[in-house]
Amino acid sequence: MKAGMEANIHNKTTSIGFVTVRHHPAHGYFGGYLIVNNLARPLEFHCTLPVQPTRAQQILYGSTLGEFVCGEQIARALVAKAKGTPQVLLSDTLAVLTLRHMQSIPIATIDFPLEINGFLSRPECQRENYHRFEAFGKHFAILPEFADDSEVIQGLFDSDIPPLDLIEPFGRIEEALMEANPATKAA
Repeated sequence: MKAGMEANIHNKTTSIGFVTVRHHPAHGYFGGYLIVNNLARPLEFHCTLPVQPTRAQQILYGSTLGEFVCGEQIARALVAKAKGTPQVLLSDTLAVLTLRHMQSIPIATIDFPLEINGFLSRPECQRENYHRFEAFGKHFAILPEFADDSEVIQGLFDSDIPPLDLIEPFGRIEEALMEANPATKAA
């Protein structure tokens, strides 16, 4: 485990959801959702088929297209498929935060550099106003109207339990997305 990338889970029944969306220039948007327990073992995994916004959606949604596709379509569908409900959802994709308007689960993004893997990239997000906070050596962002989520997220972790890497699950999701959608690997 990389130093400084872990957090300690508060109790043994805690589960965390990790949701990400990746964009492929030719195939569109792909989403993945992994729920893990306090030992980072998978409890559930779901992924989407490619989502390609129509030209009409591109025009009508304008600069909010990323939030619509990533948060309201992809992340919402993934969370709806899940049987379990984690205590918190973490993402590495800012556009996913709009899901919080439709969910009672606290949602935050973690900021970290993305290693380019194949042709997949993080979708762009035009929004600039976020409530930002630091915890566990990480930089988080949440929607400002849900600023109290930062306290919930920080309250889930405790130093008495072995650390959980908050970055590593995103790599697993991306690898699973590329495995499920082989066209994303092709040149």
